[in-house]
Amino acid sequence: MHEHFVDKYKVSDNKVNEIVITKNKSIGCKLILTKKRLMISGTFPRHSRLLIALLILILGGIVIPMGGYIINFKGKFKAIEDEVEAYIQSEFSDRIV
Repeated sequence: MHEHFVDKYKVSDNKVNEIVITKNKSIGCKLILTKKRLMISGTFPRHSRLLIALLILILGGIVIPMGGYIINFKGKFKAIEDEVEAYIQSEFSDRIV
């Protein structure tokens, strides 16, 4: 997987069952492997960015910061999720149950 994404993204292991694919400091995707499934989640790649986003959400009220999140980040998170999912389905289609 690392070889496929090395040109566009940075791939790193955070924990034993978690892989982080990072586009930049604010856009990323986490692959979390459990016993029976693989979860793909578009999210902030660093905890500090997530904390900043949560503080803005709490301090700014809910509606306006949530609108900013949807406009700025939701589409970018979904795009990286879709790209990773397409790669995993094409690469491991014979092993997906």
